[in-house]
Amino acid sequence: MSNLYFIIAFRFVLILIVQGLIFNKFDLFGLYDPHISIIFVLIFPIKTNRIFFLIISFFFGLILDYFSNSIGINAAAFVTIAFLKPYIMNFVFGNFYDPHGIKILKDYIQDSTIYQKVLFVLIIILIHHFIMFSLESFTIDQIKVVIKKTFYTSLLSLFFCSSLIYLLAQNER
Repeated sequence: MSNLYFIIAFRFVLILIVQGLIFNKFDLFGLYDPHISIIFVLIFPIKTNRIFFLIISFFFGLILDYFSNSIGINAAAFVTIAFLKPYIMNFVFGNFYDPHGIKILKDYIQDSTIYQKVLFVLIIILIHHFIMFSLESFTIDQIKVVIKKTFYTSLLSLFFCSSLIYLLAQNER
């Protein structure tokens, strides 16, 4: 079990560094930068305690806010997607979903359809981005801008997150 916590800590630090130093500087057209940090929630082991998962997600978002110069926006978005992850997995994977955490990420990638994989990642990304950009603008007058930024940034994030998850799943035991 201590090996699991070491892996979580390693991913925590590595993903924060990669997001903070590389992908926050990406800026496609000056507005859109991919958020690969969502991978932390997507690949977080299911078999861990849910409260631990929510607390770790909060601190992950808070540290990411420090890198991004935002004020708790990432923390709120990460806690939300961490809370909703089991419900989304149950919705997308149905009977295949294992709430006890016996299956690992590689099982979900190998045994599910491409539609289930993309739908799961896309729903998590869309929720994260919509909450993040809504809190960033914090006005209903900017809803068109929020939806536009959510759409384009989600496409970028979907591409990078899917690629990185596939690479990580190949190396998982």
